[in-house]
Amino acid sequence: MKIQISLLRIAGTISLLFMLFHCAFYKMFQWNTALSCLSQLNLSIMLTYHYISILFTGFMGFITLLQAKALLNSPLKYSILGMFSLFYLIRIITEFSLFTGVHSVIISVIIISICAIPVIFYMIALFYKSK
Repeated sequence: MKIQISLLRIAGTISLLFMLFHCAFYKMFQWNTALSCLSQLNLSIMLTYHYISILFTGFMGFITLLQAKALLNSPLKYSILGMFSLFYLIRIITEFSLFTGVHSVIISVIIISICAIPVIFYMIALFYKSK
């Protein structure tokens, strides 16, 4: 179980880094001007989903950092860790389908790599059987 807890804590730390990175998006990408072309409705939808992303990545981080052992002993581990993995898997898929031509190849490789780590670690923690 120690390996599983370690993997969850590493993935949780990455999730918290994603949360902090997303918190900086508004200023980093100058959304006050960059998103001014959107209608008020579309801007509201975009920002609402962005805030939900921040909340969800924070939740993933805190749960796996602070309650890793309880999560692994819970029958909910399959649902929760599966959902956490799916979140990052969807982000990897969107890197290929939605962000093609937006990022440089180097940035895409970095994003895919950083998203793949939590997917792999959550899945290993989910299915790893300690002896």
